[in-house]
Amino acid sequence: MDATRADQQPLPGQLRPSGTDGIDQIQADIAAALRSTIVLPPYDEVLRLIDTLKGHLGPLIEQAEEHVQEHRPGEVAWYREHAQIDNAQFQLRAGPGDGLVSAARRLQSLARSVQQMLRQIHHEQGA
Repeated sequence: MDATRADQQPLPGQLRPSGTDGIDQIQADIAAALRSTIVLPPYDEVLRLIDTLKGHLGPLIEQAEEHVQEHRPGEVAWYREHAQIDNAQFQLRAGPGDGLVSAARRLQSLARSVQQMLRQIHHEQGA
């Protein structure tokens, strides 16, 4: 960012100079913020993906539980793996929520949980 541009831009939370130019900029910033939207997939697609990921997660949890028995309670790996399994079991039981946004968030959490289980199993198999 060049010096002249930096001098003109206020820091976050700092007001711009008063006058028409300042108000125009504020309105332009508001319009830009309202224009930006997050595109979510259709609700039916989100629900289908949730069901699909839950179908993957159940067997992954079983495999992870078999691997965690190879460690002794008290070992760092045992605690870490148990925490990941507990989280995965929670994700498996949780519903989609009340609407599209909550279902999309649940889908993302579920996907991260499946990803963690895959990493845990592949890490154990590679070790």
